[in-house]
Amino acid sequence: MLIRALQILLWLVIQSITLSSCAVAHETTVERQETAVRLEPGLHLLKGESRLTLAAGAKRLTLRLSPGATVERVAIAGQTVPFTFTGGVLAIPLPTDRSGGTLTVAVNYRAIFDDPVPDRPLNDEDPTFGVSATITGRGVYLGSDAGWYPLLPTPPGHRTTSIEAPAGIEAVTAGRRDSRITSSGVTRSTWTEEHPTASLSLSAGPYQVAERMLGDIPIYTYLYPGNASLAPRYLDAAARHIRFYSELIGPYPFEKFAVVENFFPTGYGFASYTLLGSAVIRLPFIIDTSLPHEIVHNWWGNGVLPDSHDGNWSEALTTYLADYLLKERASPSEGREARFQDLADYASLVPPDRDFPLREFSGRVDPTSRAIGYQKGAMVFHMLRRAVGDQAFFGALADLCRDRLYRTATWEDFGRAFSRRADKDLLPFMRQWLVRPEGPRLTLADVKRQRENGTWRVSGTIVQEAPPYELSLPVRLETAGGTMEYTIPLTGVRTPFSFSSPTQPARLALDPDLNLFRLLSPGELPPTVNSIKGSRTLTAVITENCRASRETVRLLLKSLGQGEAPLIDERELSSASDHRDLLFCGVPQRGNAPKPPENISYSPQGFAVDGSASRDPSSLLFLVTPSRTGNGKVAALFLPLSEEAAARYLLKIGHYGRYSYVAFTGAENRLKGTLPAPAGASSAEFPQEPVP
Repeated sequence: MLIRALQILLWLVIQSITLSSCAVAHETTVERQETAVRLEPGLHLLKGESRLTLAAGAKRLTLRLSPGATVERVAIAGQTVPFTFTGGVLAIPLPTDRSGGTLTVAVNYRAIFDDPVPDRPLNDEDPTFGVSATITGRGVYLGSDAGWYPLLPTPPGHRTTSIEAPAGIEAVTAGRRDSRITSSGVTRSTWTEEHPTASLSLSAGPYQVAERMLGDIPIYTYLYPGNASLAPRYLDAAARHIRFYSELIGPYPFEKFAVVENFFPTGYGFASYTLLGSAVIRLPFIIDTSLPHEIVHNWWGNGVLPDSHDGNWSEALTTYLADYLLKERASPSEGREARFQDLADYASLVPPDRDFPLREFSGRVDPTSRAIGYQKGAMVFHMLRRAVGDQAFFGALADLCRDRLYRTATWEDFGRAFSRRADKDLLPFMRQWLVRPEGPRLTLADVKRQRENGTWRVSGTIVQEAPPYELSLPVRLETAGGTMEYTIPLTGVRTPFSFSSPTQPARLALDPDLNLFRLLSPGELPPTVNSIKGSRTLTAVITENCRASRETVRLLLKSLGQGEAPLIDERELSSASDHRDLLFCGVPQRGNAPKPPENISYSPQGFAVDGSASRDPSSLLFLVTPSRTGNGKVAALFLPLSEEAAARYLLKIGHYGRYSYVAFTGAENRLKGTLPAPAGASSAEFPQEPVP
């Protein structure tokens, strides 16, 4: 798989260079592309014909197909013509002795697509799971980069795709569904795009189809029989989210929206539909988490496209408008918790030597890139919104969506749109977040509290590392008489401050509601599963009572992105281990056991969480706590009560990255929670003095 992945990557790079140079030298405008494909799942086979209508003046046509495809015939105006097809590049010389007018080119081809689909993928940070295209009896997935139809350097002006498959195999792709019929043992459907914006993907399977209308927008579900009962929930939720975002941003930009089930675990958002894995689609919270995220991508990412030369802003904005904004609308406390989790994930998963500027983010490949491109980027949009206000922020998004729909946009375009609405230049503010890795780390220094003539005064210095960020820092002073809010402009490495209060101060906090992107100190972070995933010094330890095999523990490490971490027996521990994060399988006997919080107890025979005890062999506890050494390291406990429990749950643990503990029994998650974080360097507590 790795060799094939590298071959595909190399092929894509070569083809992108080849097609780009051809497009510059002999740009060919394709007015229409009409593709008809037939799927034969038993043979992993696709047969296709694509007809392209070229604008007048075209001199050369270069297309891309799967390198393994067989091009059977190329015809121009119905006449067979010569062509070359090498390494996935189909070059078609066009006649030079013709008068003006359009030209029709037809390409007939066939290809086998049979990428293996993993039954239990170890790590979900690669959203493709190594599958570019596969045609099987279980289902069909043809990715946009697979070359399953002739790809152009730029999308055509109009595109129609017709799909045939054995009766009962329903297919979905981008665009309006013009027809759907089953006859003579074949199911056929036709899809039309008025505004093609990107390359096509296609999915097919033995779906049950449900639909309803939202105004003039058809909403569909294409679900496997086992999940077909979920259709009403998804149709209702999709209509609710589309209505909300249409009012917030502007009219829904595509011909339909469909929720499509995939037979392996994906979470894709394509123009006019989303593709969600079977296990994902059954989770009850998906309709208010992943679903709105993929719906928002129809405006940002598929409707307005990122400029490949200026970084991918679409995941940041989509994360902010879907994952974050819906929590903020639920309650202020949920909004604050969401901001904290974004900052905590960044602090846990982005080590300094792997950080990079937000402008260099192109897509998620691992937890580090996700924390930068999704979560740091979302916080940048949050700071922009606070800087300009809701009316200007959402007005600027509506302006940009209207002006750049079906075209690309850059970070600079966003900066100009926000600046126009706010009537001030926000580009310098944005650039410091786009071109610099990491972020500001804010600390308090020399904090004093004094009482003078019946008035209390709090003074000190706010410190950040050089080169400093320009920030408007919220500060909260909690006193016996109430709370006082301040905003301090920061422009240098050290910024002095002084506040007065008529009542005794109790606590001073910088950015208490976490409205700035900043680097949290270790003292502000609870120990979580993400602490293990992001560790640079992890050692895994097998104790004498570990009930998982060494191979299973190694699989756990791989699933957490720690496949290279040392794996030792407990007797090999030494004092040098005090300076490393440790993950124990089983309960250690040498005084290194993770110290459980008050609501958790454990032994080699079982565990109890919140008073609920378990010795069931189907149970497992995963716990992360501060190390007993007190040096900022963490210790984790992997406590399966059987080898079967270890194998069953190990791939689920990484999904609970923001939690400190998670317990499973009987194939289900029973309990989860996060330990409190200690106070960090961005706050100061004052002892209370008797007041005469």
